[in-house]
Amino acid sequence: MYTFCLFLFVVLPSETSSFIEKQDTTRISHLVEVAKQKHKERLLDSAEYYFRQAGDLAEQLNAESGKLLFAGNYSVFLYDQVRFEEAMEYAQLALTISLRLNNRPKAAAAYNNIALQHQAQGQLKEAAKNLINALEISNEIKNPARKDLSDRRKYLNNLSSLFLDLHDLDKGLQYAWQSYEIARQLKDTISMGNSLVNVMVAEAMAGKLTDAVRHGKQYLSIGRSYGDLQMEIKALNNLADVYRMQQFYPLALETFAKALAITPKSMPGNEVYTLSGMSRVFKEMGNVQAAKEYFEKALKLAATELATPQLVDLYKDGADINEALGDYKQALDFHQKHTQLKDSLQSQETQKTIQELEVRYETVQNRKQIAERDLKIVEQAAELDRRNKWFIIYIFSILILVSGLLVLRLLNLQKRKAQSTELQKKLIEAQLVGEERERGRTAKELHDGVASILSAARLQINAMTEHSDSRKTFKDVSQLIEIAVREIRNISHNLAPEMILKEGLGYAIQSFCQRINKPDFQLHCYVIGELPELDKPSQLTIYRVIQECVTNILKHAQATEGIVQLIEEQGRLLITIEDNGKGFDTEPIWANGIGFHNLNTRIKSLQGNLDIRSCAGKGTSVFIEIDCPTNKCLDNMTASL
Repeated sequence: MYTFCLFLFVVLPSETSSFIEKQDTTRISHLVEVAKQKHKERLLDSAEYYFRQAGDLAEQLNAESGKLLFAGNYSVFLYDQVRFEEAMEYAQLALTISLRLNNRPKAAAAYNNIALQHQAQGQLKEAAKNLINALEISNEIKNPARKDLSDRRKYLNNLSSLFLDLHDLDKGLQYAWQSYEIARQLKDTISMGNSLVNVMVAEAMAGKLTDAVRHGKQYLSIGRSYGDLQMEIKALNNLADVYRMQQFYPLALETFAKALAITPKSMPGNEVYTLSGMSRVFKEMGNVQAAKEYFEKALKLAATELATPQLVDLYKDGADINEALGDYKQALDFHQKHTQLKDSLQSQETQKTIQELEVRYETVQNRKQIAERDLKIVEQAAELDRRNKWFIIYIFSILILVSGLLVLRLLNLQKRKAQSTELQKKLIEAQLVGEERERGRTAKELHDGVASILSAARLQINAMTEHSDSRKTFKDVSQLIEIAVREIRNISHNLAPEMILKEGLGYAIQSFCQRINKPDFQLHCYVIGELPELDKPSQLTIYRVIQECVTNILKHAQATEGIVQLIEEQGRLLITIEDNGKGFDTEPIWANGIGFHNLNTRIKSLQGNLDIRSCAGKGTSVFIEIDCPTNKCLDNMTASL
């Protein structure tokens, strides 16, 4: 059994509730917002102070909505600080108030938060009951808004983590994918990543390690793109544990070290995962003394920072390490703790209760789907009857209109035919002009690039009659000709990327990046989510922009590694191109750089923005944001080639 960093979601109460006394409760809302901001900045003492101020004010005013707002948010803060018993108290207070106010969505959020406290304390049956209550309320909502669907996704993801704690991998993976699907429909990239982490954990526990690594890298990329430190730490810890399972021990230790280096003390729980993971790596490598050193550090933190279900694996590690060191008394103590906790979490009674709750939830879901289907059938029948009543009237009206239109059509047919002929003529002329321009440029590139190489080859052949080492000369000639062939192939691919027309932009970019890879330079490409459906000229322009940026890396950056990433988010296409090269001063290029001016002009033609960041010795990052509100750029746009 392996311990992974699952992503559990608390649900924050909405700040848009109707207040009983608007002026006074607005003050409560302001204090809560300040506290949440301090929490986000990891100023925990300040956050605690402002939360307490909000709670005291809510009590003084006896404002129910204000109490609900305070209790729900303060419960989230306490859970993050591993103060589960206090968090439970305020989550239950939020549930009591929301039921009294008949606020069903808030009640669902409170049930979810109560479930998290139960799960953290190893009370899995109670956790399941409350999660199912939250999901049932969520599914009662007709025509759910985006916020309702977002909350439902969190409940499903938390249910996934509960089944993973029980080692029911099929159910864990099932609900993780359901959560991911809602995030994909909402086009919420961060939520897609948070659902992927549970998918990754389920795959790793099931032995599907290649899939787990792939999803872990996607999760890490999203975390870094959005600057989410918590996501990045969890991704590194989980990836390191999978590398350990693959027996890539140096890579596992390196990845754990990266996680440890960026983990702040204000995020309890993360350091325990890292230290226990490093202990497990050293144990499997046979360095038991180092394993014990990291284990003891993890155990010291675990008492105050780790949820009860995660202690199972830690106790098992303690038993194995002490047994290997010959401390059988200590090994027996840890073994007993491990067995007792595992049995309490995975007892048959617990599993049976949770399975019954899940069956109840699935049954309600099926009934709801049947009722919705029957209602839809009735509505369709009523609509059909209404249409039939007007069908004859529509027919007569259409006959009259068609007669008039036929007369007009006959009168205009000849004129339209002439216009069509003229338009075809202009299109053919434009096509010929474009082909001639492209042929000229191709000829120039072939002359400047390939012709010079072939000329050198000819000189080598002539030299064969003057030198005795003809075998070496033949080898040099062969190498030159091979270079010429590769040059011609690259030019043809770059001049006519047919993959954009056939397979789409994402596939074309990935294929281009694969062609760029060579022994001294690796270019990684990530396409996250579904890219917007752009018209072909726009796709070609984006392809050329990325091509030019990568060419600049190869020519100037002296880099060994680069990244090209495309993400679609809420009608925007986000493109990132990075390298680990020597970097440069960006100010002169905006003033005098013709190449960068052309690059910026192309992006502006797509209604996009360009941001270039670089520092000497620290590589270069190019960020491009293209607004595509209708999932396509302007039809009349032409690519600047």
